[in-house]
Amino acid sequence: MPLLDIRHLTIEFKTSEGWVKAVDRVSLTLTEGEIRGLVGNPAPGKALLPKLSAA
Repeated sequence: MPLLDIRHLTIEFKTSEGWVKAVDRVSLTLTEGEIRGLVGNPAPGKALLPKLSAA
């Protein structure tokens, strides 16, 4: 049984210039004992995933 199971997560923010996608269709499954890393361009999306999973 997964400790964390995220499927097709999309996060958008409304700005003065329109909508911005911070996360686009991310899927992630973690089981006990696994370690995963998130890599990518500097952007807020990677920092948002742990915050949302704790909610």
